[in-house]
Amino acid sequence: MSESVEKIRVEVELDKTELERLVVVGGDLEFLISLPRDRLLNHTEVRICAAVLRRLIVDNQLNQTWRALDGFKVAPPSVEATDIDGPLANWDQSWVRYAWAGGATTNQAHHRGFIFAVIPKAVNDRYSSPDELFEARRLSGIAEIRAMTFDHWQRSTSVAIQVEKIGLIKVSRATVVKYLANRKGGVHFDPSRNVLQAGKRGRREVEMSLLDHGLLRVGHLNGPEFEIASMVQAIAGTWWAPEIVRLAHELASEDFNGDPHELQLWTGLQEADGSGWAAMRFDQPES
Repeated sequence: MSESVEKIRVEVELDKTELERLVVVGGDLEFLISLPRDRLLNHTEVRICAAVLRRLIVDNQLNQTWRALDGFKVAPPSVEATDIDGPLANWDQSWVRYAWAGGATTNQAHHRGFIFAVIPKAVNDRYSSPDELFEARRLSGIAEIRAMTFDHWQRSTSVAIQVEKIGLIKVSRATVVKYLANRKGGVHFDPSRNVLQAGKRGRREVEMSLLDHGLLRVGHLNGPEFEIASMVQAIAGTWWAPEIVRLAHELASEDFNGDPHELQLWTGLQEADGSGWAAMRFDQPES
């Protein structure tokens, strides 16, 4: 993050369930951090990331791990990401056709805060130039990067799409994660849609159906896929992600730093190291 962070070392004691969750979350974050930033992710990487993000966001595993580590005593986890809710608030909602937050940067195609809108001719004709119109109405097509708490970030708008007779529908980042994970192969593939349902479930089906349209492509990735890639970079760029990874390595070393040349067998007997495990070593053959 841009602001300085005071590092505080705390003694952490975790029960078996909390330690198991730390291994999962730490491994997930380590995977996200390891992904390349000099190219666009491929489709399979995006699907895998959607499953990881579902665990961290939708299943609330990140917050539960942070709480177990007493992180909330220091600060809630925060993320620096593209904010399109701010720019969208100044637009007449009926003018906006669609908008995408984006934000992932590579040496290839990318975007940050894309708003596609159509201004009525009667409004446009009142001004001598587009610049005058934008200045007078405080319009902006550029979204800023700003810090948000993790909870606010997942609820913030990832994509907004205009729907006839309904208006501008804003889809949260958490919903995009569920779409890629639950509908597009991140966890399972589900091509079924039923947009005629009523209530909250009907709203969710409408959002899923809208995301099917894509409306934007960044290189080989469609709009929702690029949103996932952007979320990955936002999390990987935090100060707390590598800190959780470090703690996972420290508290569950055997789950991350095991010797690949060693085979351990549980015997139940008090072997040489007193643990009940016997070890066999397979040294790499000389070339």
